[in-house]
Amino acid sequence: MIAVAELGDKTQLLTFGLATKYSARVVIAAVACASALLMALAVFSGELLNRFIPLIYIQTLSGILFIIFGLWIIFGREEEEEETETDNRSPFWLVFTAFLLAELGDKTQIATLALTAQYGTPFQVWAGATLAMIVVNSIGALAGKWTKDLIPARAVKLVGAAMFIIFGVWTLGELFVW
Repeated sequence: MIAVAELGDKTQLLTFGLATKYSARVVIAAVACASALLMALAVFSGELLNRFIPLIYIQTLSGILFIIFGLWIIFGREEEEEETETDNRSPFWLVFTAFLLAELGDKTQIATLALTAQYGTPFQVWAGATLAMIVVNSIGALAGKWTKDLIPARAVKLVGAAMFIIFGVWTLGELFVW
């Protein structure tokens, strides 16, 4: 159920876009860690999150971050293709944070919370939901990596930026306009 809900979801597309900019291995690792944490939050404390932080704030922050990531892709400084041995920076935490914020309160997290309530088996639901998220988003990351190698970098960059900006505007539009 979680895998089907995640197919074509904004976070799968986010993973796709991030994999066009960063190593698919790093993106998959960051998404896997964020998914494990997110599904744990859904299983054990999703109800508390909704009680203390209104969903509109989480969704508003997600929309703004999507737009910022899109603009960052367009206007951000290009990194050298080959990193030097002394360059220890990793995009892991950027990917982890972007995915975490985008997925908070999403349908897969809500579905995980509902499955836990229905079946009363938190570990099994967490394991299944986490595995589903990792598999579906790994496919998205690998597709992003493949697209990056197949299509000119400038085109991928502009399409990725446009996707982020469109999702940001869409998210904010659903909250405040539509």
